[in-house]
Amino acid sequence: MKTLYLIFFLFFLFACNSKQKESGRLKIDTNENDSKIISSNFDSIDWQEGFGLTHNPNKDSIWFKPVSFYLSKKECSVLAKDFYYGNLKPSDDSITDQLLKLSITNNDEQRPFYRWCLNKTILIQDGALGEHTGIPARKYAEKFPKEFFEYMDIDSSGNKYLDWVNSILYSGFYEEDDYKKPKKIAERMSSTMKSNCKNCDNKTITRIEKLVKDCFN
Repeated sequence: MKTLYLIFFLFFLFACNSKQKESGRLKIDTNENDSKIISSNFDSIDWQEGFGLTHNPNKDSIWFKPVSFYLSKKECSVLAKDFYYGNLKPSDDSITDQLLKLSITNNDEQRPFYRWCLNKTILIQDGALGEHTGIPARKYAEKFPKEFFEYMDIDSSGNKYLDWVNSILYSGFYEEDDYKKPKKIAERMSSTMKSNCKNCDNKTITRIEKLVKDCFN
């Protein structure tokens, strides 16, 4: 009889543990009124893997400046700070929208940091997250065309350019009422970029036209 009770007890523990793992997380009760969630082994992948970060802002650099340069400014967004330290993982939500739209700020000092957040989000995006990156990517290119091409040129492989173009192509015009009229919004994008590109040479104008064409393939 004791053996049967033991078998039943072990089976009960196994069933409960399996049920908790179905969601990819383990629930650990700390006391009668309190509990906490910790990641299980198969849900603990570092989402910033490949970013090349040490999380020491004096060692890490973004756009030729130590990260401490951006973090030390009182106007630095808490969302961007949390992103850098890995405490804010972009997902299909409004907080991610708030983070990514920082990339079009008029603050010249902080913008490279916010642009970095957008670029890294583009790199790790899946289908759902990809619906949040296209609009800020397009608006950044439209508002700061010279800066956009300068940023693209730092990657001689051209992969950064393709990543941004694909992001814009995928979801960059979702907020447009006439997004099903590609010719009309392509003309609007081209016009906006050219008007914001003060004293642009012919080479840059040609690059604008190519970018717009690439975003509508």
